[in-house]
Amino acid sequence: MASWQWAWLLGLSVWGLWASRRPGRRFIGQRSQWFRDWGGWILASSVGSFAPALAPDAPSWLRFGLMLAASLLLLRLAHALGSRVVGYGVVGGLGLIALFLDSLSGSVWARHGAFGHGLPTQSVGDLYGALAILWGLIVCRAWLHIEGNPLGTAYLMSLIALWLGWKGQTPALGWGAAAAALTLSLQVIRRELTERRHMRIAIQNQPVRTVRVAQGYDLAAHGGIFLGVCATAIALSGAPTMQFHALSPDAGWHLATGIVCVAGIVWKRSRRPLPLAVQYAWLVGTLLTALLSIQPLGVVAMGALLYWGLLGAHLQETSRPMSNLPLRTGGNE
Repeated sequence: MASWQWAWLLGLSVWGLWASRRPGRRFIGQRSQWFRDWGGWILASSVGSFAPALAPDAPSWLRFGLMLAASLLLLRLAHALGSRVVGYGVVGGLGLIALFLDSLSGSVWARHGAFGHGLPTQSVGDLYGALAILWGLIVCRAWLHIEGNPLGTAYLMSLIALWLGWKGQTPALGWGAAAAALTLSLQVIRRELTERRHMRIAIQNQPVRTVRVAQGYDLAAHGGIFLGVCATAIALSGAPTMQFHALSPDAGWHLATGIVCVAGIVWKRSRRPLPLAVQYAWLVGTLLTALLSIQPLGVVAMGALLYWGLLGAHLQETSRPMSNLPLRTGGNE
């Protein structure tokens, strides 16, 4: 089944590469054309990959059909919300919640999903673990977009690292998630230190709401908590082992998908679909997880694929004036 899934994702990546050649055509602004959002399809398919676990013994075509149906519903949900960034954050959050609950109740989806490890263990495999890190960062992107407290993103990623350190099948997940969480935390704290003398005012309908600004001692306490949680996640993961394993049957799909996505990212390198802090965490978390993983090509392909999907969604949106702040799209600076 995984080969069907990777073939589908490769097709979406190639579609995006072809569609991005014509920047003048924008489909996202047309309500009737939501299904032509190839970037949204990539994200929705990553979460919809759980659906084949509903019928693990069914023929491949039926399992693939279940995945497509679930992805279609998730894509429609993302477009039904007012903001595209928030919509994708909701879809990523649903995938994260589903995988977390599954890990506490038998790990059926983590075993029999399209990216499942297929082993009789109640743990999260490397591919779904890498997706959990990326889904978490997509949720962070949505949280920052709606002017949520940036420290909340650091707490979220630290808790994801703790969970993957506990339930991850290999140490790669705990270490990779902890690296992503620490990278994001350092960026957030640095940003808060530079802004602690500024008053941030958020206007939502009426009246005006004043947000309390974190002080230096507050940030030191938060930093200690982040460091402690990530250290615990690493301790739960155990010592990493860099082993060279035989390539999986899907290694060719991983390589082809990664090459297409990286080509598209390099081509559109002037565009950045993620806040800078989230982008750093995305890169560090993906690379360290891949370095320690038993499926390095698959993890790298996942990271490039979802980034390419977010970049594609960004390219297709109707142009409008956007703030260029590293961490948030509003506020006072």
